[in-house]
Amino acid sequence: MKRKAFLFLCIILFAAISFNGCYSIASEVSKGYVSNALMVAPDPDNPFQGTWMDSSKNSLHVIDGMNGTWYIFTGLSYEKYGVYTIEETDNGFVTSNHWRISVSGNILTVENMTYERVVK
Repeated sequence: MKRKAFLFLCIILFAAISFNGCYSIASEVSKGYVSNALMVAPDPDNPFQGTWMDSSKNSLHVIDGMNGTWYIFTGLSYEKYGVYTIEETDNGFVTSNHWRISVSGNILTVENMTYERVVK
């Protein structure tokens, strides 16, 4: 009886470890992958326009014209977290949710976070 219980325990542990490994691999494969639906081509006349990813690949900003959408990586995909518009003020640009936002080349800065332009 002890032998059957030990074997059963080994099988359960093996299955749990295998499942956890598959989940981790699936997360890493999709993290950082931006689907075509989230890709916005850059516009030379509008430096904000485009798809932007942070260095940890945990969040994206997708800006089309002066309308932006913020996405967060939730484990297997990027999920919409917020929407905003970009407006020019006397002190630079701000979003409708009061974030300071600026672009320098291929770097987008939103408050104190930086994002790099994603181009496919």
